[in-house]
Amino acid sequence: MIYLIFAFRSRTQSIRFSGELKAAGVVNTLVSTPREVSVGCGLSVKIGESAIGVAAAKLHALELNTFIGAFRVTHIGCEKHVERITV
Repeated sequence: MIYLIFAFRSRTQSIRFSGELKAAGVVNTLVSTPREVSVGCGLSVKIGESAIGVAAAKLHALELNTFIGAFRVTHIGCEKHVERITV
């Protein structure tokens, strides 16, 4: 399983970003930030990898100043791999 996490320092901005994505038709979920990321407010936005283009465009348009980074999370068996990605 592969998905993307967008992490913020602010819960308010995490919730705003989630709402903006939903308004644009992007299915997303507010989730606890994975401990491998271990930054921010503890609340991140999870999306499918195929929505990266829309999410990146929304992120840049909104100019959210507490954005920490985007991460690709890959589950292989019992292992979880987290890597920072550029958006």
